[in-house]
Parts: sequence; structure tokens; C-alpha cells
Amino acid sequence: MTNAHTTPRSYSLQREWSRAFTLMLLALLVGAVVTIVGVRFVVNEMEDAASRLQAEYASVAALTDALETHEQLGQQLLASAPVNRQAFVLEQQDIERLFEKAAAVKAADSGRPEALAEARRDWRAGLEKGGLWGDKALTRTAHNVADAAALAAASSNVRTKLAAVQQSSLQALDRGLVDTRAVENLLVIGRVALFLVVIGATLYFRRRMVKDLKRPLNALRHGVLKLQAGDYSHRLGVARRDELGDVAVAFNGMAAALQDSHTALTYRATHDELTGLGNRAALAERLAASFEPDTGIRTRHEGLLFIDIDDFKDVNDSFGHECGDALLVQLAQRLRASVRSQDLVARLGGDEFAVVVVDYDDGTPATGPVADRIYQSLSAPFVIDGRSLHVSLSMGVAQRTADAADVTELLRQADSAMYRAKHGGKARYEIHGGG
Repeated sequence: MTNAHTTPRSYSLQREWSRAFTLMLLALLVGAVVTIVGVRFVVNEMEDAASRLQAEYASVAALTDALETHEQLGQQLLASAPVNRQAFVLEQQDIERLFEKAAAVKAADSGRPEALAEARRDWRAGLEKGGLWGDKALTRTAHNVADAAALAAASSNVRTKLAAVQQSSLQALDRGLVDTRAVENLLVIGRVALFLVVIGATLYFRRRMVKDLKRPLNALRHGVLKLQAGDYSHRLGVARRDELGDVAVAFNGMAAALQDSHTALTYRATHDELTGLGNRAALAERLAASFEPDTGIRTRHEGLLFIDIDDFKDVNDSFGHECGDALLVQLAQRLRASVRSQDLVARLGGDEFAVVVVDYDDGTPATGPVADRIYQSLSAPFVIDGRSLHVSLSMGVAQRTADAADVTELLRQADSAMYRAKHGGKARYEIHGGG
């Protein structure tokens, strides 16, 4: 039997499961951190894109509004309507600053500054062509319908280019959102991958739990039930040298100790301590076993010899009880040598013995031949402490019949026959029911 205290453990469930759950916790922690960082990145990107779009749109929208207002004043001036020319010229300076401000806005579209510069040049060229740029606007007096149409066309062209700048900003925002969606997709893929890993880990640990915990515990429970049922030979398999393996080894040690104890107790309960022969309980069990349980049907034909040593009290009185015990031991050996393997020799107590004799296969009683062999074994003297002793036996024979199914009755019949043998002169045997 393996000793759990001398064989070092190869594995440790506590260490393995602690590491596994630590790894799972770290994986979940990393997944949570990546998710938080990813979401924060997506939100920041969207906020930055929205902020840029707002700044780009606001600058171009303010510029567009200012150009429309300035165009209206220019049309009034070309129509010789009363206009504050000084304010008109100052407004041109303000629009210049708006162009510069719009061009200075940080945008995702790298072509935005060039597009704004082109629109600025076209706006200024249109005013110059109509004689409305700078100081010329202060002195212009002639009314020219063609100049008004040209100014309207130039202004429309500038607004179209500004609208194109705004459209370009929207496209740049869309591209940024597409990039953001790519990050979102990566996050989704990462979360799905982590989810699959968790599912895989769960299935793995479920299988490990069945293998490393459930099966050994079920085996231990089954083993305990076996012990409770009296099967002390049951042992548990030790598949792994871990904590449950130590429990299995300890269980096997306990089962072995119980088996040894049970064997010893059973032996003491069914055997005579002095001679090693079966005792009265073993004799009763053997006789009862010749009938089918709860049926009373004979399964084996057999007889019983009841043996008593003649004048055994004189041996004890003359030579002492130790000498008497030695005589009993030697007689037990001769009795055992005189019977067959299927017969049973038992000591009932004191100087009384009994032999269960199985009949021959044809049903002929074998008690007579066995008794004769026993008497022949007594021809040689017993040697005890250097003394030679001649001993005789009185025997009673009772044959097992249907009316003697009770063990007590069979013993009574054999005992009665033995006493008849003693009263008839000793050193002989009598058959119950004989003449």
C-alpha cells in the first residue's frame, strides 16, 4: 500500500486551480481594460471629429454669410443706391480676416487651405472686376448692369467653392468615422474572442472538474458505501498524486486496516483459540448451510460425530492443565489428519470435539469410516513433556435426516449417542437410533 506521508505529491489541485482562476481573472481584467480604452478612444475620436467639423463648418458658414451680405451691399452700390462706402470697404477687411481664420482651422482635409485661398482670390477678382475692391469702391459712380451680373456670377462661384469646402469636411469626417468603426469592429472581435476563450475555459474546467473532482469524489462515496456494506476488499484507484490522491491512499489504508481487523475478528469468532479448529459457531454455521435458506431443502447429505476424551479430568489432575492443553492440541492435529478435505473438525469446549462428515456421492454415510480412522490415529501414544500418554475417545454418531434439520437437535442426538458409548464401556462409538 502506498504511504501518503512518504510519497511526495506530483500535483496540487489547489495550486493548479488557483493558477487557472488567476489567469481567467487576468484575462477578464485585460478584456475590461481593453474595452474601456477602446471605447474611450472611439468616443474621443468621435468628439474630436465632431469638434473639428463644428469648427470647420462654423468658420465657412460665417464666411458665407458675410459674403452674401457684402454682395448685397455691392449690388446696391452698383445700382447707385445710397450705401456707406467706407463701411463697405471695412467689411472687405473683415471678410479677409474671416478667410484667414477659416484657413487657420485645423482640418482633416489637407486641401482645405488651398480651396479657401482659391475662393478668396475669386471673390477678390470679382470685386476688382466690378470696381468695388478697396478705394475704388469709394469713388465709383457709373451704373453698369453688366458689372452687377458679373458680381452675382462671381459671388455664386465663390459660394459654390465654399460649399465644396464644407462637403470636403463632411467627407473627411466620414472617413474618420469609418476609421472609428474599424476600431469598433476590432473591439467587437476582441470581445467575441474573449467570450469564446471564456466559454472554452469554462468547458475545459468543467471537464477537469468531472475528471479531477467529481469522479474521485464519486469513487470515494462508492468506496464508503462498499465498506458500509461489509466489502473490506474494495480499494480506490490513485490516478494522480494530489490532495484527492492522498485521500484515496488514506482510504485504502483504512480499508486494509478494517479488512485485517475484520479477518482477525471473524477468525476469533469462528475458531478455537487453543487448537485453531472451528468452534461451536463455525459448526452451527456449517450445519445450517447444508439447507437452502428459507426452504428447508437438503443440499448436502452429512453426519455428525460428537467426540469426548475418556478420563480427561485425570490427565489434568495428574499432569496439570498445561499438559492437558498440549494433549488437546495434539488430538486436534490427529483429528484433522483423519478426516477428508470436505469434512469439518470443531472443538466445542473443554474436551469435547465434533466432526461434520459429508456422505459419499452415492448417499452412503461416511461417519463410520471416518470414526475408524480416528480410532486408528490413537494407536500411537501422545508424547507430552517426555511422557507417553495413551488416550481413548467416546463418540456419538448422528446422521442428518429431515427430522433433524435443527442444529441443536442434531447436536443433542449426537451427544446422547456419545453418552451411551461412555456408559457402554468407553473407547467406542454409538450411532443415534441404532440398536
